[in-house]
Amino acid sequence: MKETIVSLHSRTERDSAAAPGTRPAGVLDQLNRPIHDLRISVMDRCNFRCPYCMPRDTFHDGYKFLKSTERLSFEEITRLSRVFVRLGVKKLRITGGEPLLRPNLTDLIGDLSTIAGLEDLALTTNGVLLSKYATELAAAGLQRLTVSLDSLDPAVFARMSGGLGGVDEVLDGIEHAQRAGLAPIKINSVIQRSINDHTALDLLERFRGTGVIVRFIEYMDV
Repeated sequence: MKETIVSLHSRTERDSAAAPGTRPAGVLDQLNRPIHDLRISVMDRCNFRCPYCMPRDTFHDGYKFLKSTERLSFEEITRLSRVFVRLGVKKLRITGGEPLLRPNLTDLIGDLSTIAGLEDLALTTNGVLLSKYATELAAAGLQRLTVSLDSLDPAVFARMSGGLGGVDEVLDGIEHAQRAGLAPIKINSVIQRSINDHTALDLLERFRGTGVIVRFIEYMDV
């Protein structure tokens, strides 16, 4: 990864030297479309074991996650982000795993929020730790939030989270985020037939008129 950082910086420096005062050429995807959004995973671990994402039979107690020294440092993430913003990226989204498990995450948010040219800084979380960090995240410069919430029914929620966390913790986290001024808040709900599809309308009703955006994601068994 450090070699990638050096390579990207070299390209930026060459472009800047060739055309002083101009913006470097943008980054394109495989279809030659400009890339404006960048997702950065800051933590491979999660405090849930959702069957469709991190099933317990694979991510068991003996599973070898990355060591802390193997993850990108905050300095490396910030350096990479600056390069990508110079190359046309407008939006950064912090993800995991569960990103709020990463110690001192607000320090990274603070560094990223100062990048000139960055228009949007968001985070995706399961929401369990949100009540603890929402105010700090907003103060550090986080703008938007997406919370994964598959059901308001405690039994269904437990089944879909691997029996970890609780609905009330997530709802409390969302309320803290609203009070902290994070907006808009979006909820992603993975819908599985005969598991939580019967609870979808309750989720919509719970957030009707609150400004929270609920989005349903079709489960696809791949």
